[in-house]
Amino acid sequence: MTSSRRGFLEQAGLGAMALALVRCVPEGPPPSEGDAGRASRQPVDRPNVLLITTDYQSGMDVPAIGHRFLEMPTLDRLSREGAVFRRHYSTGPICIPARNTWITGQYPHTHGKWENVGGWVPETSPVLMEELAGRGYQTTAVGKLHLGFPDDRPLGGFDRWVSADRKGNFGAAGQQDDYAAFLAERGLERDDYLRMGVEAPMPHVYDWPWDESWHIDAYVGARALEIVERSELKEPWFFWVSFNGPHNPWDPPARCSAPYKEMDLPLGHTFPGELATKPTDHTRLRFNYTGEIARRIDSDYPRRDQIIHAIRAGHYGNLTFIDEQVGRVIQALERRGELDETVILWTSDHGSHLGDHDLIHKGTHYDASARVPLVVRHPDRVEPGVRNGFTAHVDLMPTILSLAGAPLPDEMEGRDLTPLLEEAEGSVQDEVFIEVRGNVSIVTDRWKLGLYPHDGEGDLYDLEDDPYELINRFGDGDYLGVREELSEQIRVFSPEWPPAFSVVDR
Repeated sequence: MTSSRRGFLEQAGLGAMALALVRCVPEGPPPSEGDAGRASRQPVDRPNVLLITTDYQSGMDVPAIGHRFLEMPTLDRLSREGAVFRRHYSTGPICIPARNTWITGQYPHTHGKWENVGGWVPETSPVLMEELAGRGYQTTAVGKLHLGFPDDRPLGGFDRWVSADRKGNFGAAGQQDDYAAFLAERGLERDDYLRMGVEAPMPHVYDWPWDESWHIDAYVGARALEIVERSELKEPWFFWVSFNGPHNPWDPPARCSAPYKEMDLPLGHTFPGELATKPTDHTRLRFNYTGEIARRIDSDYPRRDQIIHAIRAGHYGNLTFIDEQVGRVIQALERRGELDETVILWTSDHGSHLGDHDLIHKGTHYDASARVPLVVRHPDRVEPGVRNGFTAHVDLMPTILSLAGAPLPDEMEGRDLTPLLEEAEGSVQDEVFIEVRGNVSIVTDRWKLGLYPHDGEGDLYDLEDDPYELINRFGDGDYLGVREELSEQIRVFSPEWPPAFSVVDR
């Protein structure tokens, strides 16, 4: 634990919990060799690429720029030694749209994945793994991909995939993947732990009851570590290590969630009746996934904070647990002398509301759902520091290809972020666009506008006066000019969208 983190915990009256967190997560590796090391080492023409992804991690879940109480020493180290993007957005903040954006560098309206519906991308879409393979990269994945590979390309361009594809719903696809076989050897199946979530006193929240090495995030971390230590990665390599957490069920080992259970945690920015002032789409979203949590809150509102606290303790505990797994992989690369020859990127497909806006899960343009981590470390190309410019998932593929020295396909729609990696100041765009479930939003320095054509509705937030996005100004006549200007920017961005519709002022 760093002295600054210990000091924070002591000032917050959490000294005992700090010790508990030390037991959960080992110390991170020592600092890197710094500027002198960068000057003495020759740049690598085709650096290795390690892509670390989580599921449900919001931009606030980065201790360096968000929740300071989060104990994630590995992410702290990467943040200290790399570029930390403060305003990075998921282009399509649910699983399949986000992941297909990662691998194509295209918006959902181009690759066709607006919702969590499977199927492969169009033949006209470039694919990250295939582009890297064309540059001579070995491509390997471990964990959750949640991509609909076609029959003629069962690995979608990967040379190898150790699959642990979702914690899963009952009877969900992916039940018979590599992780399922691992569980079967130990007398378990996915439904065993999923059933616990349904039967738990707090829906979908419980401590992992079995050997923690059987947890899906421990499985992903252990398989990734084995691949590194057994020299199964052949340079240059692209290695995607994709964790399933902190996606529900919120089920980390008790040693990792226990400290957070004792903390005063943030419980979400909202107010009674907020959803009545927002697009109907948000109310539907509240009940279409683990609706029992929303119904539990509604039936016993005085316990609302207790429910959200339990969920958040599990969420943060799972992040601490994942950080521990990543730390072992980073340390293995360092022992092998490969760390500084490797571009490391840490991001998440989307965030989660966890009580913000009276919602639990993902799928909106609110920052809790759509603003996500992006941390990039590479001594040769990345100047450490915080980046304040707008970036988005659609930009990741062109950036990875650029760092790998690969040509950028014309079909990609994202921007190459390497200028932002090499200079701590600057910007490559003045706004970002978000597309999810047929809805489109624009985010600028001051404003966030969403249009919902299915219902003919919208929402508009003045981020300067209302940073928590609580007061919907869409129907406010004083904001009509702003609304029309931003709507026109959306129409220019995607001329075929939105179709003409009658706006319902609320």
